[in-house]
Amino acid sequence: MNSREELLRRIRDALIELPDDERLVPMSRAHRRHPSDPSSGDRTALVDLFAERLKHYGAQVYHLIEPDIPETVRTVLDLYGASSVVAPQGLPGDWLRAWAAEEEHHVIDDSPFLPPGELASADAVITTCAAAVADSGVIVLDGSAGQGRRAPTLAPDCHLCVVRTEQVGSTLLEVIDRLDHRRQITWFSGPTAGVDIDADAPDRHIPRRLIVLIVD
Repeated sequence: MNSREELLRRIRDALIELPDDERLVPMSRAHRRHPSDPSSGDRTALVDLFAERLKHYGAQVYHLIEPDIPETVRTVLDLYGASSVVAPQGLPGDWLRAWAAEEEHHVIDDSPFLPPGELASADAVITTCAAAVADSGVIVLDGSAGQGRRAPTLAPDCHLCVVRTEQVGSTLLEVIDRLDHRRQITWFSGPTAGVDIDADAPDRHIPRRLIVLIVD
């Protein structure tokens, strides 16, 4: 069983475990089940496990604090040699400001009207995420602010994803319970984890290089 099949098995098993009413009937977030908040020690263990799983799947992982995001983004994109980056609507503007100050760097503001050629030529994309799963190293996008449309997360060869420690859940079942299933959801667990294919990019899977910034 390869990594893609294992990820799909975990998602299927988690959905099976949900009660029928939660799988089939939209529910208010206020009525969803949430586990107790983990202690600081448990949270650290969850994040460490998540980072370990990401590295197992070939992702690069950086640990940092909120004020360090812009400088880390600049450093990572410079190391990768990116000259153009797709920025989804709702992404904090200061994250790319230092990198974009260089004349040769170009930020592409994503929109449904973005020409496919410009999207395909982008070197990287930077997004936030909706949630993450410690025991499988899965990251979830749902297209909300800072995450953008699915196509831009599939086209560039590099995906820089910001994950906050409080977004990391212990299992797929816990994370599924947090999501708004009315949105289009994308799951991935590494640079080569082709778990979803978009109609706008039929020959492209999840980006080949995944760089995750875990923010405390």
